[in-house]
Amino acid sequence: GHRVEVCATPFGIAIPGVQAYHTSLTVDEWEYSFSMDGVVMAHPLESHKALANETEVTYAGLTSISGPQMVKALEPHFEEGSYDLLRKNCNSFTDCALFYLVDTRLDQKYRSLEKLGAKCDRDSGVVQRLANGKYVPNPLAEGFDVESVVRHLDGDKSSIRPVDRRLTA
Repeated sequence: GHRVEVCATPFGIAIPGVQAYHTSLTVDEWEYSFSMDGVVMAHPLESHKALANETEVTYAGLTSISGPQMVKALEPHFEEGSYDLLRKNCNSFTDCALFYLVDTRLDQKYRSLEKLGAKCDRDSGVVQRLANGKYVPNPLAEGFDVESVVRHLDGDKSSIRPVDRRLTA
């Protein structure tokens, strides 16, 4: 099988109980992350190098799905230019990829700050005002919903599972 690990690096200021994180995952010897460039494949921890804090790497499991197979399934949902700091980011991608690969979800602690920020900004535009124009919602992320993507991926996986069983039997 293919070894899957979650990579998480805290950044920015920590509010008690709420911390911003950059996450990605590795499949075998490659890191997969999401940015304005879309889904990016690189050497392990490459997307974390610009961050000052230590990266925590956690074993997530083994999968019969390769990194390139995962990218093929997720790329339509994570296209180049569709990144949004609050609504469709690296953590959204890691959550969906983790589900696709090993049937588990990203720990909610990694998404707590962005979820709070997205709700506050949606309700009152407060994040845009506090960021002095440095955060502008990306129209290409409008309507993106992690749970909808997970449901779609679950349907995709059920169609490939019988093939996987034949290959491993």
